[in-house]
Amino acid sequence: MRKIIYILLLVSCAWSCTRTLDVAPGDKYSNGVVWKNTSNLDLYVNSLYGALYQFSEIGGPDLSDGYSDILKYSQTYMDTYHNRVCLSPAFLSPATTEAVSPWSAAYGHIRKLNEFIIDAGKYGSNINASDLAVRLAEIRFLRAFVYSKLITRHGGVVLRVDDEKLDGPAEKNKARATTAASWQWVTGELKAIAEQLPEAWDNNGTGRITKGAAYALLARAALYAEQWDDAISAGRKVEAMKYALVNNFEEVFSTPHNKEIILAAYYKRPDLTNNFDRYFAPTGDIERYGGYASPTEELVSQFDIKTGNRWERFSWDNPDHKANPYTNRDPRFYATILYNGAPWKGRTLQTYAGGTDSYIEYFDGNARNRSVTGYFIRKFLENKVKDFVAEKGDQYWIEIRYAEIITILSEAYGRGKNDFITAYRYLNMLRERPGVGLPPLPVKDKPEEYLNDLQKEKMCEFAFEGHRYWDLRRWKKAGTVLNGVRMHGMEIKKTGDSYEYNLVDCDKADRFFPERYYTMPIPDFEIKNNLACKQDPAWQ
Repeated sequence: MRKIIYILLLVSCAWSCTRTLDVAPGDKYSNGVVWKNTSNLDLYVNSLYGALYQFSEIGGPDLSDGYSDILKYSQTYMDTYHNRVCLSPAFLSPATTEAVSPWSAAYGHIRKLNEFIIDAGKYGSNINASDLAVRLAEIRFLRAFVYSKLITRHGGVVLRVDDEKLDGPAEKNKARATTAASWQWVTGELKAIAEQLPEAWDNNGTGRITKGAAYALLARAALYAEQWDDAISAGRKVEAMKYALVNNFEEVFSTPHNKEIILAAYYKRPDLTNNFDRYFAPTGDIERYGGYASPTEELVSQFDIKTGNRWERFSWDNPDHKANPYTNRDPRFYATILYNGAPWKGRTLQTYAGGTDSYIEYFDGNARNRSVTGYFIRKFLENKVKDFVAEKGDQYWIEIRYAEIITILSEAYGRGKNDFITAYRYLNMLRERPGVGLPPLPVKDKPEEYLNDLQKEKMCEFAFEGHRYWDLRRWKKAGTVLNGVRMHGMEIKKTGDSYEYNLVDCDKADRFFPERYYTMPIPDFEIKNNLACKQDPAWQ
């Protein structure tokens, strides 16, 4: 029988209860139609971008920062597993790992991407050679992207990357590559295809994979693999392109296709939407919704404060800071955090006891949608007054932006080359951009001191963008930051025009991050079905 390929006339993203991407097929066509011309082929290519949306954290209620120290989930049994992973030593296992990492869905995407690559060799003769080369580079990028996400979570993976034929029953049993070899494949693949991609697309292709995206992902993958020279080389190539920091930090997340964005997953109402507002907006916006997760005080206190003419580290022990804790903070704070007294959609946020958006004490019980830290996420929320349950949202998810390239270069020079002068030159670019205007950090020449500065700046710059948890794991700091500790929030009591601030425990139990959490277990079904795939000893 002739093989049928599904072409998505409209990519429709919906997050199911298993947190995998459901893509609704439109029509179906034979290979003869699909590979007839570039226009038809582009419909096929566009459908495969579901691999990018699979890891778009704005698409559902699961923010990976919720496994870290900067975001606390109030929900215990609705939609997310964050509190169970953080607080229950018995939860994460080979039987439950897909609650955290979409292994099967990822390999489903890999199979579809492999199918395109193989079919290009069979049916691509009707397509202009240069057009075909670009489309193949897009698909190979997406395959490398999915593998990079799996390696970040699991370490060594099963590399099913034969470009001549799909793995069938005879190839079912395949061993995992080592972590180093897995990363080497990703970086090698990205090097091979980067120059085949355009630096920009015309208006009809806006949002598609570019040369900048390939080099940016290469820089990230090389950094994670500690291939410092490759990280620097790729980062410098991106640096030479058209990207730049946006001066107004808030506009990075509210202005589509701005000059800082390198790779993003775009949504468009009403056909392609997300529920980010429904999950994370202040609870005073609409009854029964919002507040799924709340920024912690551990994050909030990272944002500097200006006292008089001097910028300094914020501290609740400083009476001047405590008197007006949310005034004159690092400008990134106001684009990242919603706090008591924040202006919001024509009203003033009330997170004090009895207020419209009141804090509630966390407990391990029924799910609810209230902040358990006294704060709400600001970044990525729409600031319009609307029924976001009925209308949903069409904000975009930023996968890679130019600020990340700057921190990659900083880290590669600092940790990889011990060139702290260059490392701080890059790191201070984030602080000194006109819309932020913080003083530069002084150069420190001790690796641990530099890493402390780097992680503080990354917390303030990239909160809720899906970096923190993976950074802590690759820096081997998660065991200290996330194990045997508790995160905190701010309970506020109002008397007249005065406020009393009380630091509160928002975990109610010590967090849990043993050594084995530095890699997530391979799912049980993979071990059972693939006899050559071995589980990490720590998870056996």
